[in-house]
Amino acid sequence: MRAIPQKERLDKVDVLIVGSGPIGAVFARTLVSAGRSVVMIDVGNQESRRIGDHKKNSLAIQKNVNLFTNTVQGEQHPLSIPTNMTNSSLEPASGGANTHKVRFVQNGQNPKQEAWDNIPAAVATRVVGGMGSHWTCNTPRQNTDLERSDLFSDEEWDDLYTRAEKLFWTDNTLFDDSIHQQLVKTVLTNTYKDSGREVLSMPLCGKRTAKNRCFVEWACTATILGDLAEPGNQSSLFQLRANTQCIKLELNHSGQVELALVKDLLGDEEYYIQANKFIICAGAILTPGSVHTEQTVGFCQVVLKNSHVRDVETDKYKLGWKKVVDEHLAKHPNDPLPFPFDDPGTQCYFPLTKQHPWHTQIHRDALGYGHIPKTMDQRLVVDLRWFGYTKPDQNNHVEFSLDKTDEFGMPQPTFHFIVNREDSERCVDMISDMIDVARNIGTFLPGAEPKYMPMGSALHVCGTYRARKTKVDEQTGDDTSVVDRLGRVWGQESLVLGGCGVIPTQNARNPTLTAAAFALAAADQVVKDLERQR
Repeated sequence: MRAIPQKERLDKVDVLIVGSGPIGAVFARTLVSAGRSVVMIDVGNQESRRIGDHKKNSLAIQKNVNLFTNTVQGEQHPLSIPTNMTNSSLEPASGGANTHKVRFVQNGQNPKQEAWDNIPAAVATRVVGGMGSHWTCNTPRQNTDLERSDLFSDEEWDDLYTRAEKLFWTDNTLFDDSIHQQLVKTVLTNTYKDSGREVLSMPLCGKRTAKNRCFVEWACTATILGDLAEPGNQSSLFQLRANTQCIKLELNHSGQVELALVKDLLGDEEYYIQANKFIICAGAILTPGSVHTEQTVGFCQVVLKNSHVRDVETDKYKLGWKKVVDEHLAKHPNDPLPFPFDDPGTQCYFPLTKQHPWHTQIHRDALGYGHIPKTMDQRLVVDLRWFGYTKPDQNNHVEFSLDKTDEFGMPQPTFHFIVNREDSERCVDMISDMIDVARNIGTFLPGAEPKYMPMGSALHVCGTYRARKTKVDEQTGDDTSVVDRLGRVWGQESLVLGGCGVIPTQNARNPTLTAAAFALAAADQVVKDLERQR
C-alpha cells in the first residue's frame, strides 16, 4: 500500500458498507443499534424521500400495478450483452455493419460473451436501495432437504430466520382478506386435495396501516433502516453517501485490507475511507465472485374463468363475499365484475417439495415483464411464475476482464452458464406443472402463454462468493468458497461479504431472507470483533 499524501482526503469510520440494498441495510441497522459508526456508499442516486424506499410504496402504482413494469425496466442495467453476432438489418454502409472488425463495448456490450454461454437477463440495479427498490417482497425459508446448507444448526437457522422475518415484516396473512386470494386458494385446494399438495399464502414483507387497509407499505432498505432512513436524520452513527463508488480496496504491509479508495461521482473527487471493517454487499455479480447458480423460470398469465367469476357473484363457497359484492355493485352498477376495485390480488403458492421440487408464485405483480394490455381489466389476471433450481457446477461461473471495464470503470463480467441435463429435465416437469395449475384457474392471456424465460430473469443469482465451513472441502478438495459462514473472506481479518452470493447451495425460491439470515450472523460477529478492538 502506498503512503497517503497529506493533501489527500482520509475519512475514518468503524464500518464501511458498500451497497445500500436490503442486505446492506440489515448490516447497518444491526451495527448502528450496537453503537457502531457506519458509512454506507452506493454508486446509485438517492431517488426517494426516505433512503432506499420501495418504488411500489406509491398510491398510484398500488392502484395500477401495471405502471410498475416500466419502473423496474428503467432500473435494470444489462451486465453482459454479446456483440459478436452480425446485425443483418444494418445497411452495408452503416458504422458497425462489419462486425468482425467492430464489436461494441459500451453499457454492458461484451465481445467476449458467447450468446449460448450467457445469462442473458442478468442485470444490476444502480440506485440507492438496490433491487430492494423493486423486489417482490416474498420471503420464504429454504427447504431443509433440498436447499438449506448445514453451515448452521437447525436451532441457529430458526433463530436467524426469525430475526430476519422481524426486520423484514414477514406476514403470511397480508392478503388473506382478499376475495381474489380466497377464490384462487379455494379452487386450487379443491383441485389438488387428493394429491396432498398444500396451497399457502405467500410470506410477504409488508404492513397494512389501520387507517388505510387498501395500502401496503412494502419492506425495503428504508423500512429496515427505520429512523435512520428518514430525511434530516441527525444520527451521528450513520451516513449514506449516494453516487459514491468503491474503486478498490488497498492492503497494508501485512496483506490486510486497510483502506477503500472511493469516488464521489458527481463531484469527481477520489478519496480514502479507513475503517475497522469493510462490508461489501453490492449484489451477487458486482461483488466479484466466481461459481454461481441461477434459477430456471416458467411464466404465464391467465384470465379467470367465467365460472370462477360467477362463483364470486353467488358466494358459492360461503366465504362472506355476497355482502361485499352487493355493496360494490350498488356503488358501481356499470361494473361488469363483482370484485371491488380495491380488492387486492392473489398472493399464494405451492411450497417446494421432493415430489414437486420447484418454487411457485401464483399472484398478480408487475416485474420487468408481465405487462398486461391496457384494454384488459387487471382484476381478471393472475400471474404464474415457477422457479426451478440448478445445482452448483464449477463450469458455471462469472469471469471478470483484466482489460475491459463497464460504464462505471469496473471489470466487465463475462458469464459462463449452461443448464445441465438433470436441471433441464426438471424444468420440463416444472413448466408442465405450471400449465396444469394455470388451466384450473383460467384461460391464457394472449401473448402471455406458457413460456420459458431467459436465464437470469429470476434475478436470483446465488453462490458467486459462496460460504463454507473450511476454505477447502476436505472430502472433495473443492476450493471455490470465498468466505466462511460469517461472511469473512478467507485470509482477511477486516473484509466481510454479504448478499445472495454467500448462499452455497442450490436454491429455487426467493433467496433474500436466507441472505439476510447470513448477514445477521455476520453482523453479530462484526460487533464482537469491534468490541475486542476497543
